[in-house]
Amino acid sequence: MSDFNKLRCSDLSNAGFDVDKAAEETWQALLSAGCFIEGNFVFASGTNATLKVDAELLYSHPRHLETVLGHFAAFPCIQDAEVLMYVPDGMRQFMTILGNELAKPVAHTKRRPGSSSKYDFVFTTKADENLAESAELIVIGEDIVSTLGSVAATRSLLKPTQTVHSLAMLQRGVVNPDYQKGLVDHYLVKRHIPTDKDEFNRQISPDTNAG
Repeated sequence: MSDFNKLRCSDLSNAGFDVDKAAEETWQALLSAGCFIEGNFVFASGTNATLKVDAELLYSHPRHLETVLGHFAAFPCIQDAEVLMYVPDGMRQFMTILGNELAKPVAHTKRRPGSSSKYDFVFTTKADENLAESAELIVIGEDIVSTLGSVAATRSLLKPTQTVHSLAMLQRGVVNPDYQKGLVDHYLVKRHIPTDKDEFNRQISPDTNAG
């Protein structure tokens, strides 16, 4: 990747990307679309929770979806990417829409059929694999990041020598540094989201009337 592109990714303000506006508008879009769901849940990690985040609810709220899509489209690494990818399967629709809007090809992935692992992904077709391997700069799209494990699993499908960035709507937890190897991770919003609904409601009460 050229020094110019590295600079654009490392200095977003000078690249013309409004970090604060993107963070605030994305956060309000997720809140307003009802993406924070209360209930009784058991996460893949085995953690019990009374709150989960479901960004797919944005599809029922076109205005809020367009807000988040707009910030993804304006992000420098997305603009510079030769090929887009996504963490399957939740981001397939989002990144396909984004690719169509920006006229950028998308290399499709899926969960390996029959696998019990939450991190076992494969390319959908050989053509998708060839497309991804042909790119110098790839960006992997994700909605919600807790540890970055799913993004790292998607990155493992690519060559170690390729330049790979990721962009997520929300970083809700503590990223595992091991998952950042061979990857430059970016987020529109970085905010700790508790797994307890009451704690979350206390945390966001000043925000609920803002959007």
